[in-house]
Amino acid sequence: MKTETIFLDTNIFMDAAGTPHAYKDACVRILSDVETGVLTTVVNTETLQELLYRYYHINLADKGLRLCRDILAYPLTILPITESDIRLAIDLFDTHRNAGLKPRDALHAATMKNNGIARLISSDKDFDRLDFLTRTDPLAYSPA
Repeated sequence: MKTETIFLDTNIFMDAAGTPHAYKDACVRILSDVETGVLTTVVNTETLQELLYRYYHINLADKGLRLCRDILAYPLTILPITESDIRLAIDLFDTHRNAGLKPRDALHAATMKNNGIARLISSDKDFDRLDFLTRTDPLAYSPA
C-alpha cells in the first residue's frame, strides 16, 4: 500500500530545533517518523531558503546551516520551485492576501497543488483558507 505524501511546513523544523515550547515535542516526533520512514514527506527549495534567511536574520546563521544540512539527510523529497509554481503562487497570494495568506505560504501551497499533494503538517492556520489543502496541526498529528 502506497502511503500519502505530506508536505512539511518550515515551522516543523524550526519548532523541533527551538527551545522548549508547546509544539517542540510534537515536531520532534514528526521528524522522528520522517527519519524512520513512517511518514513520506516533501518540502520545497523555498523551505530551506526560508530557514537560512530566518536564522541569518536573527544572527544564528550557523544554526540555520546545520538545520538545512540535517534536512538534506532526511529521507524526504525536495521539490524545485518552477515557473508554474511561481505563477500559481502569485494568483493565490493575490486572491488570499487580504485573508492573511503570506507570500511564502502561497509558494508552498502552489508547489503542493502543482505536485498533487493535498496534505501538509503545519502550525500555520493560514493554510486552512485554501480549499485544496488539508492541514494537520502538529499537536493533532498521529501516524496513520
